[in-house]
Amino acid sequence: MRLITMLAALVTLQLIAQDPLRIWGLTPFGGANNKGTVFVVDADGTNFTTVYDFSDASGHTPEGGLVLAPNNMIYGLTTFGGEGAPAAGTLFMIDPSNNTFTKLHDFAISDGGFNWSTPIVGTDGLLYFAGYGGSGGGGGIFRLDPATNEYTELYGLTQATDGGAITGRLLQAADGMFYGTASQGGANNEAGTIFRYNAVTDVFEKLHDFDGAAGGRTPYGGLCQADNGVFYGTTHEGGLNNRGTVYKYNAVTDVFTKIYDTAEDDGGNTWASIKRLGPDLLIGGVATGSLNSSGFLYTVVPSTDAVTMVTNFSLVTGANPVGDLVSGPDGQLYGLLSQGGSGFFGTLCRFDALTFQPTVLHNFTNGADGGLPRGEPLVIIAAVGVEEIAARPFFSVGPNPSGGEVTLRCDARMLPAQARITDALGRTMRVMNIVNSSTTIDLGDAPGMHSITLTSMTRAQTVRVAVH
Repeated sequence: MRLITMLAALVTLQLIAQDPLRIWGLTPFGGANNKGTVFVVDADGTNFTTVYDFSDASGHTPEGGLVLAPNNMIYGLTTFGGEGAPAAGTLFMIDPSNNTFTKLHDFAISDGGFNWSTPIVGTDGLLYFAGYGGSGGGGGIFRLDPATNEYTELYGLTQATDGGAITGRLLQAADGMFYGTASQGGANNEAGTIFRYNAVTDVFEKLHDFDGAAGGRTPYGGLCQADNGVFYGTTHEGGLNNRGTVYKYNAVTDVFTKIYDTAEDDGGNTWASIKRLGPDLLIGGVATGSLNSSGFLYTVVPSTDAVTMVTNFSLVTGANPVGDLVSGPDGQLYGLLSQGGSGFFGTLCRFDALTFQPTVLHNFTNGADGGLPRGEPLVIIAAVGVEEIAARPFFSVGPNPSGGEVTLRCDARMLPAQARITDALGRTMRVMNIVNSSTTIDLGDAPGMHSITLTSMTRAQTVRVAVH
């Protein structure tokens, strides 16, 4: 009952989108060259279009997902192919206004090849991702400026000490720093690590070595920060049953706590990350096992660390989630399931935010549409053109000028979001999570010009505020 009440409160914060929603995604197989596709489909499952067929030259077999940058271009990574030495994948861009594909970079192992992850938009409007390869031999952290498409390695991990083989997406936390997991390396026989990177000071810190035993090993998924500031994640292996674990990590106290052991009879071997669903509520997916041996969805309540199975997958609606779930601007959940469906080549599903029951939007055939999707979808509001998207504000701040206290009002379709407040010199004063459509922010009483940048999963916008 508590879960239903919490979800009902969450849904009341969401507005039904007035603009049509479109879902973009990647498949690692199928298409004209049997090397994967880029697709787009309306959120009701109609108008499915194969936008691009991957090839050896373009890069192929993408394992991650796509991201919409502030310039309204879509970016992604392939895992293999391209013209690097060896052919270790590519970085690419898609213009959603005309479905044009542009390859931006050919990877070698030394500069970030064999990528499994999904880029994220930082609060500075730049793209960040962590790669499987890198100059240190254990993966790397990279940045792309969407204004210039300039690509830079920020840090190369040394696998034995830092960890390596990063497969999950980075997380920019409330403190502005980037957190992630390395699936291998570290101090305990290649069990993996948790790390933090400060892009301002260029400082990398290993925070935790997985023990490779009861505490878990091989964290394929990334991290999620709950409203209490604690990070939650999963491991693919280890735990009491060697089927993986759910854990939490407090970066302030440096305390790691395993909160759940996946058992043989309820699945295991998790690939996906835990994601924030609402206040005191997280959600994740397990790839195998459970009632239909097809995986399941589960929730985590951070205030109690209770883990509850909420939906069993089946071969009919799709099975074995490898990628993450995402929250759409309409308040519903969307995900790609790597197997099952009418052709057994996976499905694209919408999940009801109250019951978590799936509705199949597309059954992949492994033909022209692609097949066996492993990443997460990108759900964005479709508009007439990119100029209209860019021009449409999704939050406002008032009064402006202000005596120091302002109210931020946000389009609830874009929640949750993160606000970064900076002074006239660009120094970060405060970073805060925005979960309500109206939030009061204290800018202090020192006169001057301040900037508030609000970043959601699909948009980023900055408003300047004068304090007098």
